[in-house]
Amino acid sequence: MTQYLTPVAIAFLVSITLLLVLRPVAFSLGLLDVPGGRKTHSGEVPVIGGIAMFLASLASISAVGLSGPGEVALLVAAALMVLVGALDDRFDLPPYTRILAHIAAAVTLVLASGFTVESFGDLLGLGPIALGPVDLMFTIVAAIALINGFNMLDGLDGLAGGVAFVALAGLATYFIGAGQAHAAVVALSLVGAISGFLVFNLPAKFNRPVLAFMGDAGSTYLGFALAGISLIAIQPTGEGLPPVVILWLLPVPVLELFTSTIRRAVTGLSPMQADRGHFHHRLLDAGFSVRAIFLIYLLVSSISAVCGLLLWRAGVSEAVLFYAFAGLCSVWLLFTRNAKQLVAMLPASLRRGHLPRLRRAQRAEGSRKA
Repeated sequence: MTQYLTPVAIAFLVSITLLLVLRPVAFSLGLLDVPGGRKTHSGEVPVIGGIAMFLASLASISAVGLSGPGEVALLVAAALMVLVGALDDRFDLPPYTRILAHIAAAVTLVLASGFTVESFGDLLGLGPIALGPVDLMFTIVAAIALINGFNMLDGLDGLAGGVAFVALAGLATYFIGAGQAHAAVVALSLVGAISGFLVFNLPAKFNRPVLAFMGDAGSTYLGFALAGISLIAIQPTGEGLPPVVILWLLPVPVLELFTSTIRRAVTGLSPMQADRGHFHHRLLDAGFSVRAIFLIYLLVSSISAVCGLLLWRAGVSEAVLFYAFAGLCSVWLLFTRNAKQLVAMLPASLRRGHLPRLRRAQRAEGSRKA
């Protein structure tokens, strides 16, 4: 057990240390998130979480020792993600520059590791759905999609980090059970690095003086790292994790990606265009506090991850897992759609401060209609 606790502890301590050390550096270099537009936080906040998490996980993996083409390729390609993300955080790079970096990193990972998504598995109960000659292209597109899914998720304190923490903990649990020690170390090093970052990013009062954001460097790193680690998990070595279980480990970012892409396509927006239509924005506008949204995301992600792994271990078929996941997504969509009605069930401490004004406005609107 020590070999699995060590990478977590090292990454956690290095992450916290770097976040403290890099803070004055961020102010000197202008690596800051400034309020304005869609950004409503107070004061200038250092955007150093991505750099700190990457270096912390790298230090942890190096200290423990690592071998294997998949894991090494993941780290090399992830370095590109963090570099371009940090430059974007500082200079606001054009969208095409970011997407080119995402493509380059995804191609590097796939070609260097030799891993691809060869099959979707028996999702529909009609037999395995093999990808055949398009497996390489699909794997690259899927990696890019998950990168952008986490970028969409990083809109409120703790969300992207919390969701990634749960998914990586689930993957680490699988790797340990499957005897894949090297992959487990990679996943656990990220768990430790994220834990250190969340000390500075949780929606809480104690960390406001040292608040830090992960920025694009962090969200793209986490999305890409999860894509790479998931790719390692589903390879047909040992028992192999069915691709459908990955959906259970990442329910919110997967659904966020699909709904946001469809919404932007329908409204004529570019897929790279930011908007306020994400799930956390809907909950925020409905009156949920940032802390409430973080707790909801963490709870939903945890329940989904635990259920997905337990059902798979119990021998539930891939088709049943897929249809059950579709049912879970339907419940989530129904919840976000009725958020304004459900917010009244929350204790006052988990509602936004302006909720009474929202209620007065809603009552006034109802009176006018009557």
